[in-house]
Amino acid sequence: MKNKTLLYWNSFKKNIEEVAFNKVLDLNLLYGLDQQKDLIQKNTKNFIDGFSYNHALLWGVRGSGKSSLIRGIVQKFTSEHDNFVTLEVNSDDISDLSNIFINFEFKKNIILFIDDLSFEQNDRRYIQFKSFLEGSFSNSKYNFLVYVTSNRRHLMKRDMIDNERSSAISQDEGVEEKVSLSDRFGLWVSFHNLSKDDFIMIVKNYFDHYKLQFNNDIEDLAIKWIFARGNRTGRSAYQFFKDYCAKNKIKIS
Repeated sequence: MKNKTLLYWNSFKKNIEEVAFNKVLDLNLLYGLDQQKDLIQKNTKNFIDGFSYNHALLWGVRGSGKSSLIRGIVQKFTSEHDNFVTLEVNSDDISDLSNIFINFEFKKNIILFIDDLSFEQNDRRYIQFKSFLEGSFSNSKYNFLVYVTSNRRHLMKRDMIDNERSSAISQDEGVEEKVSLSDRFGLWVSFHNLSKDDFIMIVKNYFDHYKLQFNNDIEDLAIKWIFARGNRTGRSAYQFFKDYCAKNKIKIS
C-alpha cells in the first residue's frame, strides 16, 4: 500500500510541506451520506482516469461531514493511484494560490482542497478566486480538480448579496458577480440537518462498526446529548460516541 500523504501550503514559511493523513474518518462511518459519497467518488475517479470532471462545492450545515468525506475519499484514492497529489490550502490563504502555481513545480495532476471557505463583507478575494477557477495564467499548465467546503451555498452571506442589490448601479450585474462564483463549480453537493432518527442511526452505526452493544439506554443518552448540544449533526453524533467510550473506558482507534 502506498504512503498516505498529502501536500499542505504553509503560509508562514511560504512553502509546501508533505504531511500524513492523520485521523481520517473511515468512509463507512459516514452514515447517511451515500449519495454525496457516490457523487464525489465518481467525480474523483473521472479526474484520475483522465475523463471529464467538475470542480465541486460541498455546502451545508456545520458538522455534517463535508470535509470528512473529502479527506476520506482522497485518502482512499491516494492509496490506489499515484498519478495525482492532493494539496490542501487554508481558506485564509487563497490569495496565495497564484503564487503557489507560479513558483512551485507539480509533476502530477492536482486535487486542491480548501476547507470551510466563505467571504465576508468587502472581501474582494472572491474575484481572485473566481479568476483562478476559470483558469488563470498561473495555473493553466496544470490539470487540477478543486474541492471546496462551505456553510454557504454562494460562499458569502446572504446580506452581502442583498446589499449589492440595493446599492449597485446595475443591480442585476452586481448580484450576478457575487452569485456567479458558486456557478464556477459544476458540481454542487448539499448537506442538511438530520432528523432525530437519522442522528440515532449514525450513533448506532458507530457502535456497530466498533462491535459495541447498542441498547435503549444508550439511545436515551444520545437523545439527551442532542438537547444539551442543541444540534443534530454527524459531528455531534461522533462526539457523543467518543464521550460514551471515554466514560466507559473503551479504547477506539
